[in-house]
Amino acid sequence: MNDAEIIDNLKKCIAETVGIKVETITSLDASVIDDLGADSLDLLDLVFRIEKAFNITISRGEIEAQARETLPAEEFEKDGFLTDKAKEALRQALPEVEEHRFDGSLRKNDIPRLLTVKTFYRIIKSKMEAVNAS
Repeated sequence: MNDAEIIDNLKKCIAETVGIKVETITSLDASVIDDLGADSLDLLDLVFRIEKAFNITISRGEIEAQARETLPAEEFEKDGFLTDKAKEALRQALPEVEEHRFDGSLRKNDIPRLLTVKTFYRIIKSKMEAVNAS
């Protein structure tokens, strides 16, 4: 499957999940929650649809776990907010997310708001490459 096919199929999964037309998804930088209207239950449904459509597995909390792996718990979250170190770890785990989305105070529950169409594309592509390499 080439990049255009991955993106087309991903857009279909998102559109079906959120109940919008595929043509509504005009930017890969769109936040699936803030820009496309998904909620937390939709994200679970979206992951299920992606797994089925692309024959891959995406672990729940995978991105947060990737960011946390280099930080002790007390350096990830303090007084309910992500620390600067945590936000930097998330920047590394989510290189496609626009810088301004990490500005200000972020809580752990805000992490899903960072997920963009491009985030899911990157995850799909890397999982498919891993499957093909094995």
